[in-house]
Amino acid sequence: MATLRVLSDQDVRKCIDIKGTLTAVEKAYVAKSSGLAHLYPVIDEKLHNDKAEFDIKSGDWLEQEIIGAKLVNWFGDNSAKGLDTIVGLSMLFDSNTGYPLALINASYITSMRTGASGAIAAKYLAKPDAKVAVVIGTGNQALFQIAFLISALPTIQNIYIFNPRSFDKAQKFTADVSQRLKIVIEDQIDPENKLWNRRVQAINFLASADIEKALEVADVVITATPSRGSLIIKESIGPGVHINCMGADSVGKQEIDEELFSTARVFTDDLSQSISLGECQTALRKGLLNSNQIIELGDVINGVYLGRESENQVTIFDGTGISLQDISVGKLALDVAIYKNLGQVVNL
Repeated sequence: MATLRVLSDQDVRKCIDIKGTLTAVEKAYVAKSSGLAHLYPVIDEKLHNDKAEFDIKSGDWLEQEIIGAKLVNWFGDNSAKGLDTIVGLSMLFDSNTGYPLALINASYITSMRTGASGAIAAKYLAKPDAKVAVVIGTGNQALFQIAFLISALPTIQNIYIFNPRSFDKAQKFTADVSQRLKIVIEDQIDPENKLWNRRVQAINFLASADIEKALEVADVVITATPSRGSLIIKESIGPGVHINCMGADSVGKQEIDEELFSTARVFTDDLSQSISLGECQTALRKGLLNSNQIIELGDVINGVYLGRESENQVTIFDGTGISLQDISVGKLALDVAIYKNLGQVVNL
């Protein structure tokens, strides 16, 4: 009889950590670049006057004998109700038989794989001596962008936090962020998080009321908002800055000045998604960027293209979020769950 393993949110948290997720997402980029894994078309629907979204992202990684799909919701008003803003389910199937293997709570995987995506981009594209990051946004994803950034870039020392609507929210996030980061496990072989706690304590977190002043000293800028308009202007970005745009994942979203694309070197996780629903969409529509100028990050990791070409070059990563990230991290969670005998096995 066929069986299905069901993993709850708590199960998933016991199975994945920062380091393992970084490795899984980077492997997904390499597999896509090498033609060993494929994305299927995204379904992206708006709800409640754009205050919510329902997405389906799917694909296959036949080398790993996996087909996967994630159904995920973003409900922006949930935070005011004390609920998670991102909720969803992932399913993994055996690519040889089509039989389902796992049904997984996708909330934590989504947060973790998105954090990993931004950190991997910064690892390959930011200046090697980057010390100062500016994070725009104080939602759930901001926490994971920070967690993965400081794990992947040991040179980061100072992080400015800016909320475009509320300095109070920036202050509250900054006051709590160290304690919240300590809950995330960096490495399963250090379950008490001793090394991770020292890394977190070494970071200087600062709430910013003036984004222009913060950007003056930035080496890395991360935007993680649902914005539909530019939050920073081109003139605010100095030479050599790397920008991770992590919030634009559907038609109409925008976080940075489209004029930045006219002179920056531009990268993404998937070209077709970047063109249709990523941060690049506005610049492309206005003729400030050609699609043939956009490089997929997997091709940089695989050595097909160079990443940063000079110390003063501005680089942009358009992180739209791809199904292979979910499939790879979901497969990691399933493998660990089987080893640890976690979750519930259900007869089909």
